[in-house]
Amino acid sequence: MKTLNLKIKNAVPTNQFQDIVSPYSGEVIASMELADDKAIEQALVNSVDYYNSLMKNMPAYKRADILNNVAKQIQENHEDLSLTIAKEGGKPLTDARAEVTRAINTIETCAMVALTIHGEEIRMDRTAKGENHTAFTIKQSIGPVLAISAFNHPVNLIAHQLATAFAAGNTVILKPSSSTPISAYKIVEFFENAGLDSGVISFLGISNEQADKLVSDKRLKFITFIGSSRVGWGIRRKAHNGVRMAFEHGGTAVCTVDKSANLDKAIPKIAKHAFYHAGQVCVSTQNVFVHSDIYDTFLDRLIAETKKLKTGDPTDTATDVGPLIRKSEVERVESWVNEAVSEGAKIVYGFENIGNKCLTPTIITNVNTNMKIFKDEVFGPTVNIIKYNDLQEPIDAINKNEYCFQDSIFAQDIDVAMHYARNISTKAVMINEGTAFRVDWMPFGGTADSGLGFGGVKHSIEDMMDEKMIMINSSYGG
Repeated sequence: MKTLNLKIKNAVPTNQFQDIVSPYSGEVIASMELADDKAIEQALVNSVDYYNSLMKNMPAYKRADILNNVAKQIQENHEDLSLTIAKEGGKPLTDARAEVTRAINTIETCAMVALTIHGEEIRMDRTAKGENHTAFTIKQSIGPVLAISAFNHPVNLIAHQLATAFAAGNTVILKPSSSTPISAYKIVEFFENAGLDSGVISFLGISNEQADKLVSDKRLKFITFIGSSRVGWGIRRKAHNGVRMAFEHGGTAVCTVDKSANLDKAIPKIAKHAFYHAGQVCVSTQNVFVHSDIYDTFLDRLIAETKKLKTGDPTDTATDVGPLIRKSEVERVESWVNEAVSEGAKIVYGFENIGNKCLTPTIITNVNTNMKIFKDEVFGPTVNIIKYNDLQEPIDAINKNEYCFQDSIFAQDIDVAMHYARNISTKAVMINEGTAFRVDWMPFGGTADSGLGFGGVKHSIEDMMDEKMIMINSSYGG
């Protein structure tokens, strides 16, 4: 990959650049121009002006045409985007390819939803006062949207934040992750290639301090944020009154394995979902509760399955687990695991630092629910295996935790599975599937500290629209 210059668009250049470094190789693969206060102000002015002059009245079919054109360009550049993800974010190439395919589906779904969003008739003749009146609602775009994205899905997260906002009829100011901005920049260019005026979507590389100023601007109508809960809830406090928001924070995803589980199906999924993208996913399997009757068998088989995984160069198609995004993250994960070991936890497999920011997949036992590696999001390639006797034990542990996103259970006993699903405090429960399972049109979101709102394409688009009621007095004679 040649070194790219990601320059500010539609604003005076600052000529201040930040290097973008591949987490595995350490090579500089791009430089991103950093916006200053003037560039941020120009982005806000553009977002308001283009919303009022263009997007507010752009018909749905035109938005859908542009979105389908973008999806087509992504398909045409599939391998280039996949390699970009692998190099700038460290995601193994096989998984990166799957992400690009998902992004195509996400954007095509946005186009379909843009054509089908509608209001509803309000029945007025339920009383005499409402007789001869007709009322209905219509859906309208909300206005300028600020999208702050994360590094771990640099194409598909951009699709979820950018394409949904555009499908709803809004302008967008996009702040990509400072670690993985290349993919986002290419997606923005695809929108422009599709015929969209360049002022509709602003790409901003900005510092955290400037982001603090930006989130408080009253010209914004919606903020969508993916990242840590500390930053997300801080944005909520700083945002102007009336600004609507959607947050996706982290989780400590729990998978419960009942004694009735089909281990042939469960174990490969659990290994994949625990170590996918080196555990750097908000719904990565972090804690696995296993019924005592099958605990020893499960542990032996999970270790055997994990031994099959190859850790290393993300651009190698044989690699299953790539690097962590930064050296500081490697050091943090190592610190947390070592702290747990000092408190009685036991590493039964892995935890080898092999260089290039890579930690081998790590399986840990003797973990209790008070340990940091249980209750806080590790965001690394580790999984805790915990023995239980009564189903209420994992249910109670989940419901006491502050990070509740998407959990799962493997059980052939449907009564056990449904009791678990109904009684845990997450927004989604996967039965006989891993915690990280997702198709992009299904609802998705966290509770408690894990987020705000319920995403997924249709839900996100509707979030970024206003519903307006219109009433007509249709009686004759005034």
